[in-house]
Amino acid sequence: MQEKIPFPETETGFILVRRKDFCKYITDELLSLIEMWHRIKAYGWPQGKGYLTEPETVRVIVELFDTEKANFLAWEKNNGSGTDGRT
Repeated sequence: MQEKIPFPETETGFILVRRKDFCKYITDELLSLIEMWHRIKAYGWPQGKGYLTEPETVRVIVELFDTEKANFLAWEKNNGSGTDGRT
């Protein structure tokens, strides 16, 4: 799927996605990759022999999602847990 989605960038360099527009960003491919990442985190690498035996694409996707998770957790720690005041 080659669909270009305009990203409304802010002065912080982060992308602002409004809740009402979120569904535009979720594709079947993205959902499949997220599911794969969750399975790997829960059960380990599919080949069962460590990350070096996995296809490079799988390793790159896992590293990307791990990085995004770490960035979000760091942002959340620095900015509170959300705009509604919950911790």
